[in-house]
Amino acid sequence: ITEELLRKRAEHNDGILPDLEEVALHQQELETIDNLEQLARHLKILLLQNNVIRKMENLSKLKELEYLNLCLNNIQVIENIEGCESLKKLDLTANFISVSALRESVYNLKANVQLEDLYLHGNGCTDWVEHRDYIVAHLPQLKQLDGTLVTPTERILARRRLPQLEEMLDVEIEREQAERREKLLRGERPSAGAWCVENRLEQARELYAQKEKKEDYERKRMGTDKKPPREIPGVLNHKGEIRQCNEGKYDFKIDDDSQVGMVIFELGVPKYMDTASLDVDVNPWYVRCVVKEKLSQLKLPLEVAPSKAVVQRSKTTGWLKVTMPVANASDIKPRFEKKPDPPKIQPLDAQHGPNDENAAGNLKGSVTLDIYRGRGELAPAKQKPLLKARGQAAAAAGVAAPAPTEVTAAVRAALEAEGLTEDDVPPLEIIQK
Repeated sequence: ITEELLRKRAEHNDGILPDLEEVALHQQELETIDNLEQLARHLKILLLQNNVIRKMENLSKLKELEYLNLCLNNIQVIENIEGCESLKKLDLTANFISVSALRESVYNLKANVQLEDLYLHGNGCTDWVEHRDYIVAHLPQLKQLDGTLVTPTERILARRRLPQLEEMLDVEIEREQAERREKLLRGERPSAGAWCVENRLEQARELYAQKEKKEDYERKRMGTDKKPPREIPGVLNHKGEIRQCNEGKYDFKIDDDSQVGMVIFELGVPKYMDTASLDVDVNPWYVRCVVKEKLSQLKLPLEVAPSKAVVQRSKTTGWLKVTMPVANASDIKPRFEKKPDPPKIQPLDAQHGPNDENAAGNLKGSVTLDIYRGRGELAPAKQKPLLKARGQAAAAAGVAAPAPTEVTAAVRAALEAEGLTEDDVPPLEIIQK
């Protein structure tokens, strides 16, 4: 009998066990009675019928118990209920209390002075014809036995016959034991369908296995089966570096600027999630939060002091806030660090000429560009090679240098050798030898 089973069967009491007064645990394939004295000590009605309980135990501390139903079990002797001071009704129908155990069973019931109703139908002891008178003679508090009222006349007659009943019981016990020994000598065993303790226990275990198999199938089909606990990733990844992950995909913020000397980490935990589902671990270089077996771990920008960290949760939004002071004061940077002003660009003074010393200083490192202004005009850098090419062509031909406007075939060939065309030649002056 587990706490989970008791809470499940105590739905009428909202699953609350300390003040539970009635519980039905029938047809649960139970083999023992346990945990009731610790979990539900105020029981008044306890229904344990149709199980395979072999021994009455762990019941003596149920001082308020008034009705105990143990019918259709494997009980062989009535015992261990002397402490049940309030017990009024005991049902042991269809058990295995034999004639040999009748004397002990009746003796153990004498302490239950409130017992008024007793049921023993279907037990081996009821095969003895005188069992009723024997029980009535020993238990004067009984008012009803097996559903039949006990009259004063019956009680008086039974008390008178008590010595004779004791002798008759001894004879019946010897006869029963002789039959049992004879069966053992013959090697007789109960048949497969016989009503005995062994067969009932075997059937109950088979039924329990079938029920568990069916429940497992239903849980798998509905997706409610118990899964093994998820293995939470470690602190380091496969590269040996601090792992950074957000398995729950929660919103988060990390701030090391808004408060000087503080690193603030916020995690957007759902508003209505139980705080008991959160596990926060602050370390010098990382913060680790496990939310329902999902890890959110982040590397911190600065080394912090875990012993001074403060963990809070907002009652409005549910967000988790971890405030961590920086460990080393030297790591704290000024909030507003002044940056050097960029150099100012001064425009050139138009009044200064090209020969001015200031202008020359301002133009230090400048580059002079030759600009080509149009067809027939060439930059001065190319004029000298062209003039030289034209003079060489005229000397080779043994003629005077051509006029600036004339372009001979020799000159054209020299221009082509230089990669120029006729259009690239500007008007030239005559060179005097």
